[in-house]
Amino acid sequence: MTQVITQNDIEREFHILTTYPLSREAEQLLIEEARRRQRRRQRWIAATLSGVIAATGFAYAMASGAASPRQGAATARPVAMAAFPTCSVTNLHASLGGANGAAGTDYYALKLVNSGAACTVPPIAVRGYNTATSSYVGPWSRVLVTSHTKTVVALGRAAYVAVGVGVTGNWPTSLCKPANVTALRVVEAGNRALIAALPLRVSVCTVTQSLHTQSPSLRANN
Repeated sequence: MTQVITQNDIEREFHILTTYPLSREAEQLLIEEARRRQRRRQRWIAATLSGVIAATGFAYAMASGAASPRQGAATARPVAMAAFPTCSVTNLHASLGGANGAAGTDYYALKLVNSGAACTVPPIAVRGYNTATSSYVGPWSRVLVTSHTKTVVALGRAAYVAVGVGVTGNWPTSLCKPANVTALRVVEAGNRALIAALPLRVSVCTVTQSLHTQSPSLRANN
């Protein structure tokens, strides 16, 4: 524990100096020692006061924060982190490009143009449709997730979905049972909200899933 030097201590030492005969050197040493004790006492008082002030300020800050928390700090988010909503099917305008054959499958580029605010293009599914009988033909397409990143399109921009139509002659007739269609119905996968019915004369399997779609992309060939 730090010894507290009082004014009485200094006066007592001064009294000793003036009462008893001492050499000049001894007298100077006693005076310097008394001054050192006085400086230590002053530093100790200053350090104690600083600690008390710091503790008081911290307690005040904690109490003030509990009573009136800063508004908006927890909800502030960078603009780049904001999530884009899923595109509304009413804002997606669809069209089909020409076919490109590859390994027993014909691929069509399904173009989706966004007419609304920037949004995330949802997974897309298609199904064969006969416009003469107003009926579906064959099962819904398989939806292949080829990318785990979200495709965001701004107003007036397009996203592309590769639609694969398997060549029905590659399956045994019993496993395929092919039938002709005159259109493809394009929907949002999951809730199957209709985006468009696009004219396309192809043959599809009515037993096996001969149609498949890939993840939306900003490139026409994905």
